[in-house]
Amino acid sequence: MKRKVGLFLLTVLIAVSLGATIVASLAMYRLVSKLQDEELRRIEASLSERFDVFETMLRSENERNTAAMAKVLPQIEADIEHMGRTPADLTDEEMNALASRYGVQHIYFIDRAHKIFNTNLAYDRGLVFPKGPFSDFLDSVFDKGKAMSDGIDLSSVTGTLRTYTYYGPPGKDYLIEVSTEVRATLKQSDFGWMSQYFFEDYFSDAVKSNAYVTDVDMYLINASGTWSLIRPGEKLDATLAAEILKEGRLQLPDASGHRVTTYSRYNRADTIKDQRPMMIVRKVTYDLALAQQAVVHVFVSSMVLLALTLPLIYWITSRLLQRRIIDPILNLRGEAGAIAEGDLDHEIANTDRRDEIGHLARSFASMRDSVRSRINDLRETNLAIERFVPRAFLAKIGKPNIVSVALGDNKREHMTIMFSDIRNFTALSETMTPDENFDFINAYLEHVGPVIRDNGGFIDKYIGDAIMALFENADDAVRAGLAMLDALDDFNERRAAQGLAPVAIGTGINTGSLMMGTIGELHRMDGTVISDAVNLAARIESLTKVYRVRMLVSQYTYDHLADPGAYAIRPLDVVVVRGKTRPVVLFEVFDRDPPPEREAKFRTREPLLRGVEALLRHDVAAARTHFEECLARAPNDPAAANLLKSCPSDA
Repeated sequence: MKRKVGLFLLTVLIAVSLGATIVASLAMYRLVSKLQDEELRRIEASLSERFDVFETMLRSENERNTAAMAKVLPQIEADIEHMGRTPADLTDEEMNALASRYGVQHIYFIDRAHKIFNTNLAYDRGLVFPKGPFSDFLDSVFDKGKAMSDGIDLSSVTGTLRTYTYYGPPGKDYLIEVSTEVRATLKQSDFGWMSQYFFEDYFSDAVKSNAYVTDVDMYLINASGTWSLIRPGEKLDATLAAEILKEGRLQLPDASGHRVTTYSRYNRADTIKDQRPMMIVRKVTYDLALAQQAVVHVFVSSMVLLALTLPLIYWITSRLLQRRIIDPILNLRGEAGAIAEGDLDHEIANTDRRDEIGHLARSFASMRDSVRSRINDLRETNLAIERFVPRAFLAKIGKPNIVSVALGDNKREHMTIMFSDIRNFTALSETMTPDENFDFINAYLEHVGPVIRDNGGFIDKYIGDAIMALFENADDAVRAGLAMLDALDDFNERRAAQGLAPVAIGTGINTGSLMMGTIGELHRMDGTVISDAVNLAARIESLTKVYRVRMLVSQYTYDHLADPGAYAIRPLDVVVVRGKTRPVVLFEVFDRDPPPEREAKFRTREPLLRGVEALLRHDVAAARTHFEECLARAPNDPAAANLLKSCPSDA
């Protein structure tokens, strides 16, 4: 037992020490992270200024180049006119000579169909620009006699940063487009003295001057991809670029968690009028190792101190705790575990002690007795409740027990509904006293109720002498209805032995969608089912009195039977039930009819089924032929007569 006490104490000491160490480390991590975040915000603000300057430089170069091309492009047009040639006739050598003369990289000629019909860049010859914003821009340049720029773009092949200028000669059906490389033209611009610094040192200097920043880059998005403005030819992954544009800002830590790369969609704080915004993505990579290093340092230092002092603390603490305190507590833990596992007769030790341990033991014993009493009460209560609310009903609405049911709980199900009613019960009840009425109904239900459960159904409610039951499938409902007739025969035999008249019942069955749930108000609710299918089942049950049959099923139930031929079943009529507008085919189940009647109905079943099939596909002539055949076989068959009336005489 001393070993157990020792292990318990050691565990407590280690847990407390580790907890304190972790709390201190996390506090240090939060402090360092907060300071680091503030520093990173200052760094990002500084980098934003660098990005603004860089973009201003690019815009200025684009404007300068556009102004220069406004003079060059008319001269190119004049040279072509002077040569007496058309743009389409120019050779590659002539095109290259023009480009060299006017200091541009490439020259393009574009027709009104947005097709490049000549250029000194071979792989672009024949390119057709698709309909869209850019083609609309080209249309706006034709015949204007003015040099216009669509901004800065990147080569789809090399990733080189270029400016493109367009000129529409008056009276001509073509455009002249020229491209210039930004890095090359910057050397002749106002920023020429620092162009190399912008592309090579401007952002790398930000990395060198700050310990947190390890990489900075800037990407321009165009139709060919997302290209680096600082590292020519380098592209950003298309999926990553799309996610950045969607989210606006994205942080991606590396596998070790020491570095975080932040991508953000770049927008100038000031909007420049009449300038097309450049789609730019910024990339900044930070080194976040400082916070982790601080946590590791605090944790390692605390662990060293713990290793040095823990043996002494453990020796002192173990001397202070005595077996008299630890052992009873461990015993109570075992006894509580036994109770939790369901052993409600488990004996509780140390209840005779007069100290705190004794008080705790007596409290455990009292708790055990109370739990045992409550569980017995609950078990009896649940059994009683199940007599009013079937467990199957609760399962259908997704409730484990009656306690979890709330007003308005409901669920849609597809089930088969059965209504069964005692014939002429009103007249029968008038011959009995109230006590005899209750005895009669309970004796009847005692015979037929178990039959429903034995065939996979459950009784939803009793409505006086009537029963409403629900089934998962149609076959179970039909089998239950036949079994109820068998049980009724046994019930009538007992009544005959007492000199009492036999009882008859009618059963109606329908299949369809219904809502199961609870209705009522806060202090009184009931479980019920609501749907048009339920109402139709009740109407069908009432029609058994009209047709003088014992069991009727709807077309919907018939269609859901696994094998309708396994039952003695035949069509009886096509009716529009009271309260409905659509006709319903009714089927009579005659398995329990007297043998002569059953044999007579079997002779007409097949023609009746064929006639109903013809009637449902609107072949009235064929249906009438089959029904007349039935009447020929059985002149007094009410089913054939009823169904023949459903066939319009003028069809």
